[in-house]
Amino acid sequence: MLPPLQTNYLNPNKENTATNDNPVEAAKTGLQGQVNAWNAGDLEQAMDFYWNSPEMLWISKSGIEKGWQPVLEMFQQDFKDRSTMGVYTYVPLHLEDLGKEATLFVFRWKIELEGKQLMGGISSQVWKKMNGKWVITSEHAS
Repeated sequence: MLPPLQTNYLNPNKENTATNDNPVEAAKTGLQGQVNAWNAGDLEQAMDFYWNSPEMLWISKSGIEKGWQPVLEMFQQDFKDRSTMGVYTYVPLHLEDLGKEATLFVFRWKIELEGKQLMGGISSQVWKKMNGKWVITSEHAS
């Protein structure tokens, strides 16, 4: 039996993680990879850009969700039909280097489906280098 096909949403010639040593560049590369996975309808791959930990923090108008697994399940519930995920676009608003292993990335985002905006707002992501991989450890989306 063949192993499952791994799609690389960052760069087909590199592994599918943001590994750059420059924190700001790593966050930019990581967010673009996450958006590419989302736009391909690959929710699980988009979630790989979050820290897979019970400590990962998701903040929205609905409140706080803690943990990678509950956030994945929330998205799976919201997007049972992957064709409703729409097209995710964003505009960077602020990037701040918080040290050698952390970055704050603030951006305006929207998801459109068939020319209509489904949702959108401003997000703030904290990207950290965890076990050699740049991941989102917390996000506030509103």
